[in-house]
Amino acid sequence: QKPEVAGEPRSGRRRMTVAQARDSSEDVDLTPPVSGVVEPAAESPAAQPTRPAPAHPPTHAPAPSVLRTFASDPVAWALLLGLICFSGPGMAFVNNCGTMVRALAHNTQMTAEQTGRYRDRVVATQSFFSFASRLTTGYLSDVWRTRLRMPRAALLVPVGLLMVYAQAAAAQVRVASELQPLAVVVGVAMGAGFTLAPTITAETWGAENFGLCWGVVTLGPAIGGHVCNLVFGASWDEGLAKIAARMGVAKDAVCDNECFAPAFMVGGRIAWLGLFFFVAVLCLPRAKSLWARMHPAAP
Repeated sequence: QKPEVAGEPRSGRRRMTVAQARDSSEDVDLTPPVSGVVEPAAESPAAQPTRPAPAHPPTHAPAPSVLRTFASDPVAWALLLGLICFSGPGMAFVNNCGTMVRALAHNTQMTAEQTGRYRDRVVATQSFFSFASRLTTGYLSDVWRTRLRMPRAALLVPVGLLMVYAQAAAAQVRVASELQPLAVVVGVAMGAGFTLAPTITAETWGAENFGLCWGVVTLGPAIGGHVCNLVFGASWDEGLAKIAARMGVAKDAVCDNECFAPAFMVGGRIAWLGLFFFVAVLCLPRAKSLWARMHPAAP
């Protein structure tokens, strides 16, 4: 212990003692120990347990096999071609019924405003009966399938016949008032067809594959609609040219049923072809089942 020096103030000695204590406290860990917590020792990579591989590793390759199976099924091609030939003539009427109203209105006493209202009424009639037909056909096809135990594809046959009748009636239209009853027939046929086709797709190839299979089948309405609209346009141009040549003045030529009747005559033949493919959708699974029973595979 340092002896006291005469004349040295006590405060100076106290300051040195406090400074020394501060310096010594920096070298000491004053953090209180945490009791009861033991850090686990790090395990080496070799000591860590490995997870077993899953029994069925996930795969992302079922879609090509499903598509290959679907494309090799003749029922799929029959349904696709049937929708092309069924929906094409129906889309030609839906897309051009307003043009038909204007073509037939010049032979009536309707004003331009009345013609526009009647055109809207024809379009609304077709849309409403298509909607109502979807609901009704969905319920009746369930009763047909579950209670009567009949194949749902059999309902495609009367629907195809309805479209054949609609095309034949459209080719015979002479006055604008005949278009509204015709819109009812086309609406019912289109609504029923587009209710049965997706349901048959799900039942035939499975609900789990519905998105892929129905996505392919829906190419049919797009193809058929474009083809039949091109037929309607070509018929319209040809009919207008004939009327202009007969009148001798192309500027004042106005179309009538002569401009669209040939298009619906062609549409009627296409609808007959669609009916043939719908019958194939009904008969092909039965034929395959009968063939399998007559020629059982070898064990």
